[in-house]
Amino acid sequence: MGSKDAEEFRDALLDISSHTVKLDSPFDRVRCLEWVRKLSALPDDNLETSKIKNEYAQYLRIQVRNKCLHGPFEHPPPLNAALCPLAESLGNMICKEIPFLPKIGPICPVLHHKSPDGRAYVTAKQIPGGGVLCYMAVSPDGLQL
Repeated sequence: MGSKDAEEFRDALLDISSHTVKLDSPFDRVRCLEWVRKLSALPDDNLETSKIKNEYAQYLRIQVRNKCLHGPFEHPPPLNAALCPLAESLGNMICKEIPFLPKIGPICPVLHHKSPDGRAYVTAKQIPGGGVLCYMAVSPDGLQL
């Protein structure tokens, strides 16, 4: 992991640790700790893993600051399985809620979804020539889209 990525990850963990105590539910606090342990245990020897660690850490940071865990953080992290990219994980969660959408895979994620409570919005679209553009918006007061 590059020094900038490592610093970004450390900053996110410091922020998460200072805001976790403000979560209302003790179960959320425990789950947050489990996710921090999982992310910290991931190897940082390649760019892809570093990117995944930082994506999840930044997303968890936003949620903990707003005292609301949702999405992948509603459940404990997978014990022995590697984490898939955040966009793929969120896409698959949306597909579980909306059965007629195709399962999102690593090749061609194309989706958009607003959470039932109106506080989160995610969209992902394949970029011609390779890559994915992922946009996430989270607001404790709800989003007007």
